[in-house]
Amino acid sequence: MRSQTLSNLRRLLGYLPSVRIWSLGLQVGLSLIPGVVDLLTVAVVARLTGALSGAALNDQLPGVHVFGGDRPDQSLWLIGLFVVLAWISSLTKLLLRYLQNSVATEIWRDLSDQAYWRILRQGYEYHLGRSTADLAAQILQNYERIAAYAVRPLLQIISALFSILLLSIGVLFIGRWLAVWLLVGLVSAYVLITSVVTPSLRHSVRQRLRQERESNEILYESLGSIRDIQLTGSEDFFQNQFDRVGERAKRYVVSAELLPDLPRGLIEPLGITLIFAVGAIPALLAGSSQGINSILPFLATIALAALRLTAPLQDLFRGVTMLRGSLPMMSSALDLLDLSADRPTLSTPGVPSPAGVFPRNTIRLQQVSYRYPGHHDWVLNDVSLTIPVGSRVALVGATGSGKSTTANILLGLLQPQRGQLELDGIPVEGLDMPAWQANCAQVPQTISLLNRTVLENVAFGFSQDQADQDRVWEALEAAQLQDFVAELPYGLY
Repeated sequence: MRSQTLSNLRRLLGYLPSVRIWSLGLQVGLSLIPGVVDLLTVAVVARLTGALSGAALNDQLPGVHVFGGDRPDQSLWLIGLFVVLAWISSLTKLLLRYLQNSVATEIWRDLSDQAYWRILRQGYEYHLGRSTADLAAQILQNYERIAAYAVRPLLQIISALFSILLLSIGVLFIGRWLAVWLLVGLVSAYVLITSVVTPSLRHSVRQRLRQERESNEILYESLGSIRDIQLTGSEDFFQNQFDRVGERAKRYVVSAELLPDLPRGLIEPLGITLIFAVGAIPALLAGSSQGINSILPFLATIALAALRLTAPLQDLFRGVTMLRGSLPMMSSALDLLDLSADRPTLSTPGVPSPAGVFPRNTIRLQQVSYRYPGHHDWVLNDVSLTIPVGSRVALVGATGSGKSTTANILLGLLQPQRGQLELDGIPVEGLDMPAWQANCAQVPQTISLLNRTVLENVAFGFSQDQADQDRVWEALEAAQLQDFVAELPYGLY
């Protein structure tokens, strides 16, 4: 794997809580168990095959010659032990896979929660330059894929490596140089195949993310503009856009799912070919019955070891390929996790109470200048404005003259590059801003209703248990909606 993949993976793991790191460490310890059980199984089968065939098999692995008696007695003991080990192997692998999926899911929630937390604490300027659909897709989909394409493969790689290492040691004890050539051939073939597959996989993953973001943007924009679409008859236009993006995405989705399995699909038949080419064909060509009989334990042991190696090799090949291909996903995820979350809120230590900053006399913009990020022209240039507390002020001007920008600076949503907002002559800075915003309210031209109760929409940011219903009814009365809400089947709920 390239260093950038490992570097991004380390950075992702650095955002995990300590309890999750402990869970990952526990996974590493548990990963030893299936490998040990598989190694014992291979040793038992090696001895069992030798006992059944009558061939002499050196006890190169300790502990496999402890059963006394004649050949049938030894065989029965070994068969029983083999069955027990088979059950233990399957159950431990199922348990390990369950734990891997559980930890991967927890990590998905850890990362997505952190990303959402950081996005909510970005300044208003950050959101002005971002697509809401893109951010939603990253949080809802990308972090889930990080768990599926990076975290889960990493856990499977660790488990597979232990099993492969232990089984390879057993195979090397039995096969010696023949086993060495077998393993070298498999590893060389894998390196060659993955070097060809990985660039295509990364391209497919990158394009898949891009097409999904475009699809999400079309969905958000069209569903949010359904009134305009119906009035202008633009249904076909948006449908064609959505279909076109979907058609482009299909081949990338297929490639992203298929390419991780390609090395495994080629390595499996290659391994079988090498086993018989190295172990069986020379003895068969020699034509000696004694030679053929002597290779039976070797072939049986190698075949079982290869069978036991198949699953961890599959996990290893697929895991490494998926992990290398997940680089675009990890980079996109880190873009959000690396965001600084230094915007203060009401709960930040040191923030004064809203009553402590409430102005008694004036709200003033003092020689304020502002331009939006990425633009050279000033929207506001050296603007001063004094608003007496309790007065009503209307900002009138052409579109683009800076009315909304002025209002957003007064609300503390935008910070001017020059000048400042003052309350009773005192600049509003740093920790004062959340307290000032708690004294502010806005009635926008377009509203966004939550898909929740009337109570939760009016008491925005409070749960049903926390909301003050008396204040909610006061707000509804001020908006002349109290009769309408009272006649609803469930009222506030």
